[in-house]
Amino acid sequence: MISFPHRMSQDEEHLGELAMAFRGSRDQAQRKAIAEEYAETVGRLISSGRWRDMPAPEDQLPDAWMPKAFFGYWSRLPDLS
Repeated sequence: MISFPHRMSQDEEHLGELAMAFRGSRDQAQRKAIAEEYAETVGRLISSGRWRDMPAPEDQLPDAWMPKAFFGYWSRLPDLS
């Protein structure tokens, strides 16, 4: 069994928390701040080199708000199934 660093699992969980907060807000400034934090978290996960599971749709922001690095990362990974 592969064990992942505790920080990585926290970051993956944090994406879901941020997506929920984003959906619960209509304030554009708050949404922007959430999207920025989401992008920072995505950056840490990409930098780890161990991010293997794409977040479920409910753990993602709407496409227009998702960081470009997210799509770049997941579009170039080979199918691991």
